[in-house]
Amino acid sequence: MRIYLQLTRSLERLGASFGIAALRISIGIIYLWFGVPKFFPGVSPAEVLASKTVERLTFGVIEGTAASVVTGTLETVLGLLLISGRLVSLTSIGLLAHMAGTFTPLFIFPKETWEGFCIGTLEGQYILKNLVIVAAAFVVIGYSKSHSRPEPAEPAERAGPAGPAGTAGAGEPAEAAEAAGHPRPAGTAASAAVDPAASGPVTRHADV
Repeated sequence: MRIYLQLTRSLERLGASFGIAALRISIGIIYLWFGVPKFFPGVSPAEVLASKTVERLTFGVIEGTAASVVTGTLETVLGLLLISGRLVSLTSIGLLAHMAGTFTPLFIFPKETWEGFCIGTLEGQYILKNLVIVAAAFVVIGYSKSHSRPEPAEPAERAGPAGPAGTAGAGEPAEAAEAAGHPRPAGTAASAAVDPAASGPVTRHADV
């Protein structure tokens, strides 16, 4: 049990220190892994489906090899930005836009992405796994936004002048007021002990 607790705490500290960076970099590596092969015809198993999707979404303006190269370029650029950690917010927005495009084959090419109700083909499963990337992108951009905001400034201590009764200002102890040049008021709780000789005669009551 003790080893388990130590291991758990170590993993928690590691996750708190490097978890977001590891998540961001791992997404970048996946993007490079899927993007770079699209520059080489016949290498990427998703080349045909990606080309058909780009061709359909651009109404035939970009087709064939050009569509595959455009997709590969976008994925490679996003991957490099994610790994470098630069422009995280802008990169995450581009990633989410790209992910929205990757889900379109589920609707425009149902015969190639679905074998039955909620049963995806290999290409369909390849697309559905992008849900994890979308969720990870939200985590990364949320963390980036929360740490980019300036921390609120702590309120300064107020040290007002001595009040009319001779007491120190708000939040200032009597000793600090005396050290700063303010006279210590007589009759306060913080004043020195009263000299019996200066206080006049003291009436003593006889013990009964």
